Amino acid sequence: MSNRRERRAQARANPATTNGVPLHQPSRDAPTHEALFDIASERQLLNATAQSSPPSITTTKINPDGTLSTIDSTSISPDATTPYLDVFLYTATLTMLHFTLTVLVHHQYAATPPSLTSILYTSTVTSPTPVLILVLVSILHPRSSLLPTQILFAFLSMAAGAWLVHASNEDAYIAVMKKAPPLGTLWVWAIVETRWEWAVGCLSVVAGWGWWKGYSMF
Repeated sequence: MSNRRERRAQARANPATTNGVPLHQPSRDAPTHEALFDIASERQLLNATAQSSPPSITTTKINPDGTLSTIDSTSISPDATTPYLDVFLYTATLTMLHFTLTVLVHHQYAATPPSLTSILYTSTVTSPTPVLILVLVSILHPRSSLLPTQILFAFLSMAAGAWLVHASNEDAYIAVMKKAPPLGTLWVWAIVETRWEWAVGCLSVVAGWGWWKGYSMF
């Protein structure tokens, strides 16, 4: 027991060292010399950093002559490039919707519905609707967040919806079979692209107009 007490007393008298450096607790007192923050404030480095523009990402590309050039990402407008993947997905989805509406219309009016292969060929190859959808989506979808485009989508949804309701109640079944799929596809796309508040208002306008005309919605 006495040897243990002697070793503890010796350890307190002579702090442990590592490579000759004594091990002590760090000082909790305020620093007596300038800190890095004070030096940066004196040299106005913090103000210069705050006032400078945020860093930009540069892209390096190889020119045809073998030289390298950089493009600043901040100089590229977000609407300058066309989102080709979005355009492809929108066009494919709306084309499938057009095909589905064509099948439903044929099943509703046709006494002997044709085969799915003939309907698929008619709705995707011979019909100009997929090409029209591709052109409209390529032009309007990248700018769908702009206010003029939203106004255009609102009027487009009301016009397509009202025309579809009118054709379903007034035209002959052959005309309905030709008009309903493209009008329905255009109506759905315009509603999807419109802000939800405006979309609800446009649907209310079409429903109110159909009720005022005495048309049946279903």
